[in-house]
Amino acid sequence: MNGCMASAPLAAAATPATAKSPACPSKKTSTTTLRARAVSCRASGRSSDDLLWLPRREILTGLGGITAGLVGYQSFVSSVANAAEEVAAEKCSKPDPVTDTLIECMDPTIPCPPTPKTPIVDFTPESTVKRIRRPVHLLNREYQEKYKEAVAKMKALPASNPLSFVRQAAIHQAYCDHHYHYDPDKKNVDFDVHNSWLFAPWHRMYIYFYEKALGQLIGDDTFGLPFWNWDTPAGMVVPALFKDSFANPLYDSNRNPDHLDMVANLNFLNDKSTPVAFNGPHDKAYQEAIYKNLATVHQQQMRGAGCARSFLGEKLCTDNISRQGQGSLESMAHTALHVWVGRGGGTSCTGGVVDFQGKTQCANDMGFLGSAGRDPLFYSHHANVDRMWHIWATKLGGEGFKDPEWLDASFVFYDDVDNPHPVRIKFRDVIDTKNLGYTYDAEADKDLPWKDCQLTSLVPHTKGAGGAMSKLRRAVTKAAVFPVTVTKNNVIEVPSVVVPAKKEGQPRVLVIQGIEYDPNVANKFDVALNVPKDSALDVGPQNFEFAGSFAVVPASGAAGEKVKGGVTFSVEACLEDIKAADDSTVDVIIVPRTEGEIKINSAPTIQS
Repeated sequence: MNGCMASAPLAAAATPATAKSPACPSKKTSTTTLRARAVSCRASGRSSDDLLWLPRREILTGLGGITAGLVGYQSFVSSVANAAEEVAAEKCSKPDPVTDTLIECMDPTIPCPPTPKTPIVDFTPESTVKRIRRPVHLLNREYQEKYKEAVAKMKALPASNPLSFVRQAAIHQAYCDHHYHYDPDKKNVDFDVHNSWLFAPWHRMYIYFYEKALGQLIGDDTFGLPFWNWDTPAGMVVPALFKDSFANPLYDSNRNPDHLDMVANLNFLNDKSTPVAFNGPHDKAYQEAIYKNLATVHQQQMRGAGCARSFLGEKLCTDNISRQGQGSLESMAHTALHVWVGRGGGTSCTGGVVDFQGKTQCANDMGFLGSAGRDPLFYSHHANVDRMWHIWATKLGGEGFKDPEWLDASFVFYDDVDNPHPVRIKFRDVIDTKNLGYTYDAEADKDLPWKDCQLTSLVPHTKGAGGAMSKLRRAVTKAAVFPVTVTKNNVIEVPSVVVPAKKEGQPRVLVIQGIEYDPNVANKFDVALNVPKDSALDVGPQNFEFAGSFAVVPASGAAGEKVKGGVTFSVEACLEDIKAADDSTVDVIIVPRTEGEIKINSAPTIQS
């Protein structure tokens, strides 16, 4: 399929481990390589379906979490930092771990959550692996019915039970959509589990307790949460199990009807191609859609995932929250499918969800962070996101962080449907899924069709060129002056970005910090190296020149409010393929893909 077939055997499975954390951690010493050469929540008399929007005290009583943590950058508005501040932001002078004591409920009109009625207990690792997570599209009829039964019983639980579906859905809303603030006396910054190294471990914890509750509800402690296998051609469509609207607890009406039967677009928001029917003729358009999807996963898991920073996201500092950033696990297929599945936005709609300000949001359920957990597909989607982390750590030689502030970060979730009680769990507890009593179907992981995907060059490259521009053009081209505001299709050229010498075992990374955007809309830009400006709009994950994407799922935000973020890309493979691995400079090209304005305060830098 256009070169995206797994033709080489996987390297021997490696044991999940932690790693160094300076610039880019070194990979494991093994034959494994990360690179394939081929390649106000207000209750106002709403129905029970709207219980997601309970007052915050109501939500937190049953959230899988009184969970806590330090912070994304929701609604942090400040002046642009000067150069000295940018340098200072590189370091953490107080590298405390994120814990359930570092955030507070701040909305004066909504009561903060009460103290738990029972003491918080520490998580105890499971003694055996009982649960195997399998692809949704390969489930037999018995397992399909079991999945439906479990979710139906969860939906039937009263909202007073913290393991009810409405309360489970509220967990994601609370931690991603303005319901907590971190260190309000000093920072006044909203808490968010996205845009940083919190993303993968927090979501692993979240769906772990969700999965356990489902199994308990049907009396089957071997029940594993099925995953949406969107990284293989046969799974690149919204699974049929979720689409039948008749008496189906897995059905959600707030999905985009135009996309349900189309090949899922893992590069949505940048691909200009017309959606292709999944069950239509396997013609050139279909083959191209599948190829681009496999190339996207290849970029996410292989080329762009050379170290923990670029795959899991940047670290957060409890004393300096201005440094953070997405990794490829969050920014690529994960975000694209949220927006692809969710109902499209707009200024008016029937059945939209109400955000913390009391405004109706039309881009829901999966397409809006505050409502994403209301769609049962969300959990199967995130099971595959979690599987991508699992594959990276066990088959591709990926390592997490060794930083104590990551390993000892902790959150609190509720466990046990019959006797709900809060459990504190740390990141170090979830690095190896065996501690959580589950693994993934080995058969599904035998053939990873994206692993050896063959990419192509968009334009020719010459060794030692130092960039895509000619020397004459570079001499007369003004470099972008930061901060710079980017809008759709208005390409930004950043010529002659310094490339540091390669250090043994330290993949070079491209870092963009100080990104400001409107959280109410989908935002995305791509980044490429050494591409002429007039060719930049054509670059994509299928090209060697592609470095990665910055992309976010819409969330709540007041008028004029901006959210800050960042992104980090591994560029070692990209530099090699464009013959620039030994060059002193490259041209960095920023390609905006969405309508809203995105402000970038800091120029891109390449670090080693």
